[in-house]
This record gives sequence, structure tokens and C-alpha cells, in this order.
Amino acid sequence: MHSSLQRRLAAGQIVVTGEIAPPKGASREVLERLGNNLRGYVDAVNLTDNQRGVARMSALGAGAVMHQIGLEPIVQMTCQNRNRIALQSDVLSGAALGVRNYLCMTGDHPRIGDHPESKNVLDVNSFQLIRMLRTMRDQSCFQSGTALKDAPAFFLGGVANPNIERAARLEKKIESGAEFIQTQLIFDVARFRQWMADVRAAGLHQRSHILAGIMIIRSAQSAIFLRDHLPGTLMPDAVIDRMQGCSDPEHEGVKLAAELVQDLLSVEGVAGVHLMSVGWTKAMPWVVEQAGLLPRPPLPEV
Repeated sequence: MHSSLQRRLAAGQIVVTGEIAPPKGASREVLERLGNNLRGYVDAVNLTDNQRGVARMSALGAGAVMHQIGLEPIVQMTCQNRNRIALQSDVLSGAALGVRNYLCMTGDHPRIGDHPESKNVLDVNSFQLIRMLRTMRDQSCFQSGTALKDAPAFFLGGVANPNIERAARLEKKIESGAEFIQTQLIFDVARFRQWMADVRAAGLHQRSHILAGIMIIRSAQSAIFLRDHLPGTLMPDAVIDRMQGCSDPEHEGVKLAAELVQDLLSVEGVAGVHLMSVGWTKAMPWVVEQAGLLPRPPLPEV
């Protein structure tokens, strides 16, 4: 059975996804409030997996809650904190709970988080993780070769960074089995257009669905922080100047994000956008509305 996200992309719908950081606590109410704020504005909700090396409610548990309240989850699976046994075990549990979308990524080293003394696992990398999960689904066996009694059904994604990576790295990820790609945050549209030209030249946009990543910033300080402290970010001076020169930075940040949505969706081969924020998920609906992406289209018939 295909996930709702997979059905939308296969039908050629322009997809909007939004990212939520699960709470640093056990409150289901907090999580549901974050998810319900995005209802009707995004087609699927990403749940981050202890991002920046900080301990939170698990992405899998948060994804199961999203599914229970009728939202389509994308569960991030990172390699930093779990070995291959735990990773395979988690996706089987997720499949049994109805979670069908997984985004495979390396993750953030524990030393940058709130448990810097924690052991880094990295038993497999993101490419190996994608291949391992494809083996479970397509060949009905664990990576070890042990047969699975019931193969899980899921839709697998990977991450790309057009700011600093070549299209050849994306090709390797797609060859590993990634069926959709969410990019890291894009502010340098010219650089992204060049990367997408290389992607199209290799026909990669026809082999995997590419969602462009957009970060909603609320101040000039946020832009400067991303430039200085988030590796792999290209932050044009024009963005910082714009945020510094405006009278209402939050309003300007939403406007900027909506413009980026429209610019990136105009690039041939882009199948949708992925919205991110730092503790400002309530701004995502404003961006979707300003970008002219409402109402969201109905789910295609099976």
C-alpha cells in the first residue's frame, strides 16, 4: 500500500511538507498542537530525529502520534545514535504502527548536543541505511540475510545539499534506493538552479522526487547564525541586508520564504517544497498561504 505522500508525488501534485521538532518531554498535547497547526497547509509532516544531537521524544514515536491524529508523517531515521539492528527494528515497528515514509540521513554528532559524552554509533551511513531498508522491503530480508516473515511497506527518502554537493552525490543516493529527496535549506537560488540543471542533465529528477528546502527566518540574527554556524549553508548578503533593513523582521521573513517557495517551484524538476523553522512552526501556514499554495489538492484516488 502506497503512502499518501507517494500517491501525491506519483500523481504529479506539487507537494508541501513541513518539519516539526518533537518536544523535549513526554507531552502528547504539545506534539498534537504542533501537528494540528499544520493541518490543511502541508501534505506531510517531518519529525526530526534528535537533531543537533539533542535528546527529544523519538521521531518514530512522534510520527506514530501524527498518524493517529490523521496527519501524514515522515519519520527521520539517523545513523548517529543507533546501530543496524536498532534501525531495522524501528522501521518494522513503524510499519506496524502505520508509518510509511522514512527519511534516511546521517544525523548530527552527539558532541554538538546536550550529551557530548555520548558514544557516536554510525554503524552504517545514510547510503547504506537506504539500501538496507530497500532490502527489507524489496527482498523480504534483513541486511544479515535472515528472512522477514512479513516485509514492511514504506516510501524511502534521502537528503541532499545543493549548496555544497555535486549532482553526482545525489545520483549515488538515488542509486542506493532513495525515492524522494528533501534538500537542505536554500537561500542562494542561482546556485540551486545550476545544481538542478546538472540534476536534469543526468535525468535524476525523473528517478526521484525532489523537494526544495526552505527555512523561515524571523530576524537578521537568525540569518547570520545560519551563515556562521550551520555548515553547508550559503547565505547571500542580500538576505541579511534585507532582514536588517526592514521594520518588521518576522513579517519580512515570512514574505521572503513565500518568495523562495515560488522561485524554487519555478525550477524545472522540482516536485515540491519542504518548510523548516527554528521553533516557529506556526509561521508555516502563513508561508503556504502567501505563496498561493492553498487550498491543498485532494488525495489522488488509488
